Amino acid sequence: MLPNLKARRITGLQLASKHLGPVAKCPPRYSEEDWDYNNKIKFRITCDQEKLAERIVEESRRVVDETKDTTKNWQREVEHHMRERTSEIRFLVDELNRQKKTAMLEDETLNTYRNRVLNAIEFLKDKSLAICKQCLILREGRIGVDLCDDEVDRSLRRELKVIKGCQGLADAALKEAEEQIRKLRAAMYLLDQDLSAKDKSLAIDEKNLKLKEFQQDLGKGQDLSKQHCQFSLTEWQAQTYENLEANAKALVSAGQLRAYIDLLLKQVCEDMQNQTDRTNEAFERRIAETKHVKQCLENKHKDTMDHIHQVQRNMSELDREMTDKQRAITLCQTRLSNRAHRPGLELTCDMVQDALYNELQALKASVCKLNQKLNENKASMRYLMHVQVMQEEEINIKANSCKIDEVDCMTLRQALKYTSF
Repeated sequence: MLPNLKARRITGLQLASKHLGPVAKCPPRYSEEDWDYNNKIKFRITCDQEKLAERIVEESRRVVDETKDTTKNWQREVEHHMRERTSEIRFLVDELNRQKKTAMLEDETLNTYRNRVLNAIEFLKDKSLAICKQCLILREGRIGVDLCDDEVDRSLRRELKVIKGCQGLADAALKEAEEQIRKLRAAMYLLDQDLSAKDKSLAIDEKNLKLKEFQQDLGKGQDLSKQHCQFSLTEWQAQTYENLEANAKALVSAGQLRAYIDLLLKQVCEDMQNQTDRTNEAFERRIAETKHVKQCLENKHKDTMDHIHQVQRNMSELDREMTDKQRAITLCQTRLSNRAHRPGLELTCDMVQDALYNELQALKASVCKLNQKLNENKASMRYLMHVQVMQEEEINIKANSCKIDEVDCMTLRQALKYTSF
């Protein structure tokens, strides 16, 4: 054996002394058996190593083939999962884009509705409220008994109350619209963030799908096998679906709000138009009543003037009659005076004398009656003149009221035309 052979080779060395190293002698001689044995051992070792090398080569080839198959299988599986992943991401990206487009359209539509509400508020403030208050102020310019709390004033106050109520509803709708726009834009912001992240992830996965192992520009990858993902697939899906659901809820709420605003603006228009029509009808009735009273006063004024002229003519006739009676009295007194100069026994109380006395008394009584009637006519003239002044004042009052209601107020109220904004 080989150990024995070593032992034989060592025996050829001898120590010169106890403290000195070995001293070489002549190399030992081997026998033919040793030579033959050594050759067989070397051949055997060589064959064993060759067989071991062949087995290792075969096993290496098998491992190479196995790793190739494993690598290809894993690559196919990874690429399959990546294609599924890209398809899923692309589907979600399409859904997010669709929802975003719908949200953008809804945002634009909701802004239009918000502007409609703003137009309604501005119209109610700048037109309806201003005109109603202006009419109330103008009607304070009525004078005399016409400055009364009539149906027009009550209608204007009711209109003012309706306007303020409509303003309150429109202000509340405007706040709701602005809040809904804010929520919709917040949902759109989340969609944009999600879309941006998914676009980057999709681009990365699509780029990885195009990568091949034989490419020259692969670069030097890093071993990130020990790096753990921060989120699970369930959390990823839940976040996306939560964003989609939030956007869908915002869209539904926006649609409901638009329907409410449509109904509200329609109701505001109907209420305001109905109240405006009622107030205009009250104005028209009041104008007609005032014109009727004014016409009656003018007719009465004309009759009063006729009566004044008649009384004046009557007074002139009474004056002439009194003048005539005074002349007749003078004649009668002259005759009596002349008869008083009759001589002697001729100064008798005859029938002529009695007739003259009776005529004088009758004339004096007539003058008294005429004077009484003249005084009555003068008093009637004073009353008629007072009535004339009163009628003219009333006519002026009614004319002023007609001007305020028909010219000033109704001209302003012609601008009150309510549409659906």
